Amino acid sequence: YDEVRKVDLQYEIGPGVGYHLLQKPTFTLNVESGLNYQAQKRSTGVNLDSVYLRLGEDLTWKSTPRLSLTKKIEFFLDGEEIEQFRFRIDSALVYKLIENLSLNLNFLDTFDTEPAARVNKNELQIRSAIGITF
Repeated sequence: YDEVRKVDLQYEIGPGVGYHLLQKPTFTLNVESGLNYQAQKRSTGVNLDSVYLRLGEDLTWKSTPRLSLTKKIEFFLDGEEIEQFRFRIDSALVYKLIENLSLNLNFLDTFDTEPAARVNKNELQIRSAIGITF
């Protein structure tokens, strides 16, 4: 449930294929593409049901043994109406405090050309968290 975006229920599913462009001990870069089926039940009464072409990339950079940066970008192009698209950029800065405990700072930017009525097309979230690794 997302009260800000007026989404009561959402799910996505889809196949894809990826490729490791770079694999170094402190840096990895991957690309992928595929199809996504997305369904949304919105609190405004309008439901969304679309198939998207998905293009994406993700990278991880471990600048020091304690500090790492991850970034993932996904672009979704509507399969029926080419002027409709959305994208998501998700980044995280992680500082390892001790072996299984870290301090995380996350940035999430989403854009949708067809949001619910009276909802901004662009949304930026900044979150901080304590991470526990099992």
